[in-house]
Amino acid sequence: MFIISASKMFLCDEKFSILEDFAFVFDEVILEIDKIEILKRKYPNAKLIKTKPNSLILPAFINPHTHLEFSANAYTLHFGDFFIWLKSVISLRQNLSQEVKDELITQTLNKMQKTGTSTIGEISSFGSDLESCAKHSMRVIYFNEILGTDKTQNLQKKEEFLKRFEKAMAYKDDLFIPAISIHSPYSTNLELAKFAISLAQKHQMLLSTHFLESKAENLWLKKSSGEFKQWLKNFTPNPKPLYQINEYIELFRGLRTLFTHCVYLKEFELLDKNLHAITHCAFSNRLLSQKSLALKKALKSGLNIHLGTDGLSSNISLSMLDEMRTNLLIHKDFELNALAKKLLLMATLYPAKALNLNLGTLAVGKMADFSVFEVKECDNTQLPLQFILNAKEVQKLFIKGKECKF
Repeated sequence: MFIISASKMFLCDEKFSILEDFAFVFDEVILEIDKIEILKRKYPNAKLIKTKPNSLILPAFINPHTHLEFSANAYTLHFGDFFIWLKSVISLRQNLSQEVKDELITQTLNKMQKTGTSTIGEISSFGSDLESCAKHSMRVIYFNEILGTDKTQNLQKKEEFLKRFEKAMAYKDDLFIPAISIHSPYSTNLELAKFAISLAQKHQMLLSTHFLESKAENLWLKKSSGEFKQWLKNFTPNPKPLYQINEYIELFRGLRTLFTHCVYLKEFELLDKNLHAITHCAFSNRLLSQKSLALKKALKSGLNIHLGTDGLSSNISLSMLDEMRTNLLIHKDFELNALAKKLLLMATLYPAKALNLNLGTLAVGKMADFSVFEVKECDNTQLPLQFILNAKEVQKLFIKGKECKF
């Protein structure tokens, strides 16, 4: 049992409460929050953890969408347009995947922890990141991904997927949680999608999918035209979309699902406010989509909107702090200080709810996933914004009450 105190705390509750000179006692979960003198008297055997005078404690960040298998990308993939990027991924992914060794993935996970992230949603296409993720101290929601458009290859695709899935299941524990990803409506035929979804239902697993990320995908799904049609003519004489928008969303009815990107989604009402959430990857969208999510409209819909970084295939950083800074610059229709508070909730409380995890806020009974940063004297009205602008690395990071060693 431990006691930790700080000059400031962001509780990251819905009101965005800020406490001054408070402490809390914890083991794997937070047991009580109060003034340190009171807690020391009530818990005389608890070990006191020292922090610096100008310290800030807040819930650890949650990044629900990464692609660690592309961590070697730099100067390789092409940006500026989604289809240009997609073609470069298809032609170069084998070379990139060969460069990604366990050591690089471990280094990447360590960097994320140093910037305050305790939990990620890893989208794994090949399973090459499995052991690195399973053995690391990071909490990993491990989304085994399935895709394939050619129905004649479905049996092979299912067999390959099941092998990866069973390997992941062998590592399942409190910090490694297998899940399933349906890649996208343009890349996964109905039989494969239903196969994977039925598996998720059987094991009560989370689902994730990329959805309406680009102009090309939007034109293809809604009008059966655009670059996807021209490209697919190389493989079939009369290509047609695999789904309509509503048909694809219907696949996930009654299932907890993260829809990633959604920058061209207008039909927010088709998503389930209780089970569906949108992962917003602003930096990635800037590089690939030529458009960003209409964040204000999305939030007004009542859906859970939270932040993710996407992978280094379409970002230069997996730091949630960097991603929040990107959002500050992109979403100009918000008052700056109000947006800063909202972004911090979109990196803590909201993704925890989307992933159905008992963390994301500092409250009694919540998992003791939190970070300690050093800050400077600052008025509380400005502190959330100034923290996002200036913070780089943690002093300490705790996952399930255990301090991480970098």
